[in-house]
Amino acid sequence: MSLDNSLSNLTAILLCGGKGERLKPFTDDQPKALVPLNGQPLLRYLLRYLSAFGIKRFIICVGYKAEAIEEFVRDSVNPAWELICVNSGDASMTDRLRDVRRYLNSPALVCYGDTLANLDLGVLLQDHQTSGALVTMTVYPMHSPFGIVSFDSSGQITGFVEKPRLPYWINIGFMLCELEAFNYLKPGSDMPEFLASLAEGGALFAHQHDGKHLTVNTEKDRVLAESEMIEFFTLLDSQRV
Repeated sequence: MSLDNSLSNLTAILLCGGKGERLKPFTDDQPKALVPLNGQPLLRYLLRYLSAFGIKRFIICVGYKAEAIEEFVRDSVNPAWELICVNSGDASMTDRLRDVRRYLNSPALVCYGDTLANLDLGVLLQDHQTSGALVTMTVYPMHSPFGIVSFDSSGQITGFVEKPRLPYWINIGFMLCELEAFNYLKPGSDMPEFLASLAEGGALFAHQHDGKHLTVNTEKDRVLAESEMIEFFTLLDSQRV
């Protein structure tokens, strides 16, 4: 991996304001971003990953249980980092992005607060600069949650494929955004509407990631993420040369 110095000029925007209803009871008294993975908050892993690529400035979009993240920022972070918490209350992702626009004077990397990936940010930035996109969105191949059964015209089963990769891609965040992209945000809109307006204007491009991807939406996801954290950071460390 070849790190571009301009990575250090990025501000990372972390969307951490959701309620995490499917992660109860963990989220009864804390926000989703602080749900523990092997004893450490998910947010700490995300900050560690981003800082490994030279990013030192973070805007954390908070809402639900905002005071818990604000306390985490005061007590538990690297003094080399600049962290700003912006509380939009119960708001959509796009309204949260509108609220942080005033803190930006350079391109931003928008990340979901419940997602980790061993994404090479240097390659993402290179793709973004080559395409000239206003927003480059990281996409990941979709996998079936079920095993697939094949059978012939007579009904005889001919094979099984366990949770195969499908011919579709999903949005996993890690969106590199030029400042001009924030002009596409409309009050009260949602993320699909924002992305659709960029796509209609020919300003949205995809960066394909086919490595490790961990998202923590449910207790099953959380347990799986805990079991894969060592492999995740081993892969991440192997990228930095």
